[in-house]
Amino acid sequence: MSSRYSDKPNVLLIIADQMTPFMLEVCGNVGAQTKNMKALADRGVQFSNAYTPSPICVPARSCLMTGLYTSTTGCYDNGDPYPSFIPTFAHYMTNAGYDTVLSGKMHFVGADQLHGYKRRLNTDIYPSTFIWSYPLLPDDDTNAMAFDFATQYQDENIGPGWSTELQYDEETQFRALEYLRHTPDQPWMLTVSFTNPHPPYQVPQKYWDIYKNADLPIPKYPDDMNEKYSDFDRAFIRWYGLDRKDIRDPKHLIAMRRGFAALVHYIDDKIGELLDTLEEQGLRDDTMIILTSDHGEMLGEKGLVQKRSLYEWSTRIPLIIEYPGVSPAVVETPVSLIDIPATLIELVGQKSVRPLEGRSLMPAIRGAFLEEIPIISEYHGEGIMRPSFMVRLGPWKYIYCHGFSPQLFNLDTDPSEWNNLTGTSQVKVIEGQLNAIITDGQFNLEFIAQDVWDRLAQKQVVNAAMKENQTAWDYTVPHNAQQQYVRK
Repeated sequence: MSSRYSDKPNVLLIIADQMTPFMLEVCGNVGAQTKNMKALADRGVQFSNAYTPSPICVPARSCLMTGLYTSTTGCYDNGDPYPSFIPTFAHYMTNAGYDTVLSGKMHFVGADQLHGYKRRLNTDIYPSTFIWSYPLLPDDDTNAMAFDFATQYQDENIGPGWSTELQYDEETQFRALEYLRHTPDQPWMLTVSFTNPHPPYQVPQKYWDIYKNADLPIPKYPDDMNEKYSDFDRAFIRWYGLDRKDIRDPKHLIAMRRGFAALVHYIDDKIGELLDTLEEQGLRDDTMIILTSDHGEMLGEKGLVQKRSLYEWSTRIPLIIEYPGVSPAVVETPVSLIDIPATLIELVGQKSVRPLEGRSLMPAIRGAFLEEIPIISEYHGEGIMRPSFMVRLGPWKYIYCHGFSPQLFNLDTDPSEWNNLTGTSQVKVIEGQLNAIITDGQFNLEFIAQDVWDRLAQKQVVNAAMKENQTAWDYTVPHNAQQQYVRK
């Protein structure tokens, strides 16, 4: 690798939101055309079994930034901040001499809207306050639901059009390209974080038309699927309003997958523009490129939508890393988004001041064997409000939800996760092994169970006062017209 900065290559981190790999051609599946992602994979290392450490935006991004589990940081749901004294990869890279810049969504909650970045090129798409915290629904109100998410997945609400989300991604891309054309004379780390293909599935006409006659796969449901639902599933079915609005009809399934594929195609074109600009500026050979997502999307699998569940379509993510001078490869060993901070910290020659819960992927990127370890995803927040974990080890997938019955699946023989094997004699040993990972001390389940409620109560008090005082933490981009264009 030849670099202007010796052992400090530039880093371009590209994040798409809610982009399940099960609908991406680059991941070997039928769905969205992804020629630019494929071009990146052809030059890089593709991790074919990558997982989110938490299947929801804010907690997942806290893990991405810190290399710590959400149960360590206390970032349980979309209404939680994580402490600003916890170093992120951006802090380490700033201290290593990098210009650390963010364009786009990072869904930071709280007063710290930088978490180690030197600056942001635009503001966030969502507010930074505690408005995202919601309690469980009352048992005595069967009509109550927190979010009418089901409506977003009905065909009458999906199609060609324009949205705030698209407008935001256009600005995110413009600012990112502007930065790449005027990079500083020092190593840089640019994060470009799009909000698509997150719903709503309002799609530019040309992308909608591409998938007009596409043969997109839709899920197949067993006759007894309702009986196979876990208590965890039932909680979210009610929370999303899926028990009152049908999304299982093929017309809805086809529409939502067409909308998703079209928005992925839109993002793929944005990725192509970023890669082309790197080439034009002579930066490609000096830059590590990381492409990933914060979590997946159920898209009607198991009759569910959105994220938050611990099933594969919700927890699996794409992960491709191009590193100058490294041969293309596919790594099948399961890894996690929580591994990114350790990877970047090693890349820039820094040392973490506290043990990280992720591991560096640099050995695998350089072609070394990557030992298989249990991969953990956790979710404790809105909609369920109790400790919930997933453990992946080999073909086995174990789901633990505190106070509910567990689930165990063999992904080799049951990739759709319908056949719960818990309690059967043939899996007694592996079930006990996976359960112990969750219950034998690494995670303080009783503390988490109480803490999610304590934090919720506190946030609601603060949020009420912030509304009354009209307090906001949103990031405001510094702007001085007298310093722009011909006025310079």
